[in-house]
Amino acid sequence: MTSSFKEFNFSETISKAIEDVGYETATAIQADVIPHILQGSDVIAKAQTGSGKTAAFGLPALELLANNPKKTILVLTPTRELALQVCSEMVRYAKHMGILPTSVYGGEALFNQLKRLKRDSRVIVGTPGRLLDLFQSGHLTHFKPETVVLDEADEMLNMGFLEDIQEIFSYLPNERQTLLFSATLSKEIRGISNRFLTDPVSCDQTTEERHEDIEQLHYLIPERQRESALLQLLQYHNPTKAIVFCNTKRQVEDLSEQLKQSGFGTLQLHGDMSQADRQRSINGFRKAPKKILVATDVAGRGINVTDVTHVVNLELPFSPECYTHRIGRTGRMGNKGTAITLVTPKQQFLLKRFLKTKMKNIQLSKLPSPEDVKHIMKRNFTDKLQDEYIHQDAEEILTLLKEGNQIEEITLKLISHAWRGKAQPTNRFVVSPSAQVESSGKSSRGGRSRGRNFDDNSRSGNRKFRRSGNGSGSRSRSGNSGNSGYSGKSGKSGYSGKSGSSGDRRRGR
Repeated sequence: MTSSFKEFNFSETISKAIEDVGYETATAIQADVIPHILQGSDVIAKAQTGSGKTAAFGLPALELLANNPKKTILVLTPTRELALQVCSEMVRYAKHMGILPTSVYGGEALFNQLKRLKRDSRVIVGTPGRLLDLFQSGHLTHFKPETVVLDEADEMLNMGFLEDIQEIFSYLPNERQTLLFSATLSKEIRGISNRFLTDPVSCDQTTEERHEDIEQLHYLIPERQRESALLQLLQYHNPTKAIVFCNTKRQVEDLSEQLKQSGFGTLQLHGDMSQADRQRSINGFRKAPKKILVATDVAGRGINVTDVTHVVNLELPFSPECYTHRIGRTGRMGNKGTAITLVTPKQQFLLKRFLKTKMKNIQLSKLPSPEDVKHIMKRNFTDKLQDEYIHQDAEEILTLLKEGNQIEEITLKLISHAWRGKAQPTNRFVVSPSAQVESSGKSSRGGRSRGRNFDDNSRSGNRKFRRSGNGSGSRSRSGNSGNSGYSGKSGKSGYSGKSGSSGDRRRGR
């Protein structure tokens, strides 16, 4: 069921905000829950990421506040990124109300957040840890929210916040409206609902239709060739904007470095980064026309980027629910998306467990051959040439080139010049046909493939890779090269090998 926002009869201030953000037709979850919230009912809603949940609870909650200025609102989120995103949306919705929602979270100086709370504390969005600190320290003694929202409740439980949530509720008034939003309704979520919600209205919009906009692919790959297979697939699928999910922060750092060396524009995001660095990565990813974000599951929640074309799982996540949240980063707000997962032969039993739950419509795909990659790159290249703008000086340059040269020869030289840099990264890292799943999966110590396929222009047979910049002119594929400043074991350039000249982990110069 779809509804126009005009059917909800919002006040003038909220209606102006809706018009400013460009909302016209409500999503399924918005149409389902907004009438119940406006009536003052408790709500337990099951909906996937990217379905418009923030507006589903934010708009009616602010409408209730507009009708009663003494009301206050509290929104709990599992991560600081989601807190910032939700707060940003609430600021847009409250634009004409004279209200400035405030976000509180760990990783930022408490002094700055207290200054914001002193200025306006009618709408607070925060993470459980920081909110509990504020309640325990007495900074929120007079904050008695009439509307409380648990956003991404399942993720808060997965992150171990159950005890914090229970203690936070001990500081909240008994007479309140409580709204719980979750992508899954586990036994633990039902327990929270029974304890903290009163006669809640249940709304469920997690249907298979949600994933019809996402093409789900998985590729069976050799055990130690994830990175080389990923590079090959990135060249083959040619994403405009992609998120590559890793299970550990070390994988994020190593893979991001490898992608940069292969000519991809990358950004990192993981939990050990400072909040300022994390926010810079998110902003850079959101604004860049073409970028790859390499991230742990901290990016699975709270990144509102609607133009992500591809999501890649470097390996299977830890649970089907985690898979659902990862792929929910693409195919958002009516856009099409592609979700790719790399699976090794030993992980097929895990895949079967996923198939029984969240991955019913996944396609089993073969890794494209080097010839397939080259073909698709050439096709993309020719398509780009067709759309290329013709510079006003091009005709004059062509006239000069015609002196002593045939037009066919000129054309071939120009195409070769443009293609040379384009083709190089793929030819360095593509998985050779002999290194498919049927092989033993052995690779060099950095997890890189021994099966490398070189172009005629890339010094075939040479086992050292050319580097630019200061320092060593090349790097060895082995950690035993001594002077190369490269460790095959770490998989990253610029570090001394295990048996190198220095014998330590200092950055090579």
